Amino acid sequence: MRPIAEHELAARRRAVARRLAAHGVAGAVLTDPANVRYLGGFALQQPWVSRTRPTACVLAADGTLTVVSSSAVTLDDPPVDAVVRYGAPDAFPAAVHDALCRASLGGEVLGTELGREMRLGMSVVELRAIEALHGAPFVDAADAIWAERMVKSAAELDRLRAAIATNDHVFARLWAGELRPGETERALTVRIRRMMLEEGADEPGWVMMAAGRGSYDRLLSSPRDHLIERSDLVWIDMACIVDGYWSDHSRSGVAGGAPSEEQERMQAVVVEATRRGIATACPGATLDDVARAATIVGEETAGRVGHGLGLASSEPPDVVVGSTVTLVPGMVFTVEPIAIRDHGIYQAEAVVVVTADGCEVLTRAPEHVAAV
Repeated sequence: MRPIAEHELAARRRAVARRLAAHGVAGAVLTDPANVRYLGGFALQQPWVSRTRPTACVLAADGTLTVVSSSAVTLDDPPVDAVVRYGAPDAFPAAVHDALCRASLGGEVLGTELGREMRLGMSVVELRAIEALHGAPFVDAADAIWAERMVKSAAELDRLRAAIATNDHVFARLWAGELRPGETERALTVRIRRMMLEEGADEPGWVMMAAGRGSYDRLLSSPRDHLIERSDLVWIDMACIVDGYWSDHSRSGVAGGAPSEEQERMQAVVVEATRRGIATACPGATLDDVARAATIVGEETAGRVGHGLGLASSEPPDVVVGSTVTLVPGMVFTVEPIAIRDHGIYQAEAVVVVTADGCEVLTRAPEHVAAV
């Protein structure tokens, strides 16, 4: 994989700063781990999981970036312009205010992650304390950040390709015999997570699963101590992480048997709709165009037929009817119409990247229901 070079990080920072400035916002305090990674070029584990010692990035109007971090956290010389340290956890707000003053942002209009599909990496109490020291509430910076994050660079695509290929390899192993009747959904999930690591993932992401009649209304669900029986159609939607970037696609197979004619027919309907959506994805088209092409008449879509993919397993843009987002090269999103019956979940989720003259499908796993 190509490294994400310092000049690319610097360009990202300047671009987000320009977008903020266009809306009268002088800078930003960012704490969402994905945004810290996107702009700061580094990742942490324990400090983000424990929630005791927040880490923040202060983005100045000129695109310079200051990291505010606990003195207990090892940063390993991050590719940023400055680092401000604090001691006790309750000193975090004062340290952020100090960084703002050093960046000549005192009293300015500032943004943070308040909007769509963003999460703060600090408590609301800590945010309010920073605002009190600053003397003004922060505004939402989400649109400026998403406008940049939605378009992936070549180095980002390397990471997405690797994560998606890991999923493909795990599906290949499942259909070659790793999926078998007589095992619970939970036990199979443990093995899938292990396979993800064996096939190159840095971290397993999540596994969703539905097996057997009476189960196919379970979409965003956790695997259960439910026994997979012979001839069950097993629908699996999974994601893993490679250097911060997520995969996400679903496939299905029949444990210890083959799909019925009706199951094959339903899957063919979904594959055809998925391919219509893919064929529509090209520069200048809108996500409304893609969504309409991929919609299966009479089937519910849970509000959308796809979503962006990157440093989150689901992020803007949404593939939804009515969207005015125009496709440009580098956008990555899923196309995933779905049909649900009492005999299965039917889906052939594809991940595509928009290219100069169309799109490229990044997923390689076969679209049919596998006979295992």
